Amino acid sequence: MPRALILRHRGVELPFTIEKLDRTKLYGSVDVEAIDDQGRPCELATLASDGKTLLGKGGTAAAFLSQDGAWLDRAALKPVDAFGDPIAPVPSSFAAPVDLGDETDVDDYLQHNIKSVYALTTEADLEALRAELKAGKIYKFPYSFRGGLVADVGFLLANPEGEPFLAVGQPTRIHFLGLDALPVFEDEETAEGAEAEDELDFGMMS
Repeated sequence: MPRALILRHRGVELPFTIEKLDRTKLYGSVDVEAIDDQGRPCELATLASDGKTLLGKGGTAAAFLSQDGAWLDRAALKPVDAFGDPIAPVPSSFAAPVDLGDETDVDDYLQHNIKSVYALTTEADLEALRAELKAGKIYKFPYSFRGGLVADVGFLLANPEGEPFLAVGQPTRIHFLGLDALPVFEDEETAEGAEAEDELDFGMMS
């Protein structure tokens, strides 16, 4: 049985079952299978750096090495930020109830890259929460499925029928670059006149 996501709304804990929505459920999917000239399915292989060795599925792995080339155990590693300060891991959102205390709006929601959307179902009474969401209210909270180093941003919102959904994403980071020279916009009539003057009259060469 999947774990329940418990959201606390005005002091009432509401357990939700989440179901991820993806394109395959909405539009279906197509699988492409590669076969050889005898009809046997092909398998993906990796060509080693020597240019002649083929590595099949399961033939590669990742490892952690120290600066001296010594093998490091993953459990011995500690995450740090760009300044070398330790990073405190975030817990899973399923480990404890999540408070719905922060409200936001559509403008804030649209400033995020949404990577996952989940349909929420529950047997609890959602009359109060559904009325708020149906009226356009959006709740915002940190969300992490398994726990990790950085939490995503979760948005609780509803469709016009009042059915709740959870949208998960990260803030959109746009880096603006300056221009060395701004473009010059010419009047169309002026530009057309200049082009006509620049045209070569072949009658002058006769």
